[in-house]
Amino acid sequence: MDVVGPFLARLEETGHYFVNYQDGILIELAFDATVGRHHTTFTDLEKTATDLEKRLRSHQTQALLLASKIHAYDASPSERVTQMMSIYSFFATHRLVHPLNAYSTALLISRLDATDAQLQRTVDLYRLVKDSHRFIVSPLLMSFLFLNSLRRGELTDIHDQIESTYAVLKKRFGRSQQTYVTALLLSLLPVEDHSTYIDQLTQSRNLYRKQGIPLSFHGLLALLGDPRSHQPALQQMTEQLRHNSHFKYRKDLVFLTAVRLYVADHPTLHQLFAPFTPSDLTDSSDFLPVYLFPVDLTDTSHATDGGMADGGFDGGDGGGSGGD
Repeated sequence: MDVVGPFLARLEETGHYFVNYQDGILIELAFDATVGRHHTTFTDLEKTATDLEKRLRSHQTQALLLASKIHAYDASPSERVTQMMSIYSFFATHRLVHPLNAYSTALLISRLDATDAQLQRTVDLYRLVKDSHRFIVSPLLMSFLFLNSLRRGELTDIHDQIESTYAVLKKRFGRSQQTYVTALLLSLLPVEDHSTYIDQLTQSRNLYRKQGIPLSFHGLLALLGDPRSHQPALQQMTEQLRHNSHFKYRKDLVFLTAVRLYVADHPTLHQLFAPFTPSDLTDSSDFLPVYLFPVDLTDTSHATDGGMADGGFDGGDGGGSGGD
């Protein structure tokens, strides 16, 4: 299935309508519209963004990015905003908030019918993790922490397993928040499969080292099997994107966008995330990008990678930014 063609067509439409926005923002808006479950008009998108801008006291760009994530997967955006605000209030009560980015996490969790007990487990797991590491609270970090909190068992055991996985990855890829996010991803998988995935993760990073994508995206590619098996498809997608004018000054996003489009509809990842998908969804595949591509509202230059900056992570002395 050709996903690049529809994406580029939507990107052109988006660029013609939102003429005052930078290419990185236009790319994210077009991505949501391409992989999302619901089609929306630009005027409706703007209407929701205006409402969010007032509620969140945010900038117009931040509100538009969040509105895009909402419209892509919700037939009733106003109801989703209400539920998102409720989850955000829970995190605010526990002081687990980071300017604006907590809304991205609240948006994800509001779609998963989380119980109060599950929300509390998320907070408790974060506090365990924060005792050892200093984080920038990025959306993808919190999303994967939430999914790990849904696993059965004692949180201390889950935390120990995450730290064990991180220790293995740290030896190969260094101490960073990206490495920890990747450890959270792998922790969702059976422990007996970790060595295979880590080998494939290493192969992926070596194969695409010059592309400069975050380690967690290599992690996603590693889950698909031998990195060389999807190399031809990614190369073809990259060439299609490279010649579009909106990527002329954002060459750093060419390969990253190809990877995102490639994994957004991949059956292997559907199987991995299916257990976390709400029961009222008959087709879990449509929901996959919700887990993998939250938007970073604190630094919109990182909108396309879910907030993968490593600044602030020291891996060591306890304490942490963005909570307590």
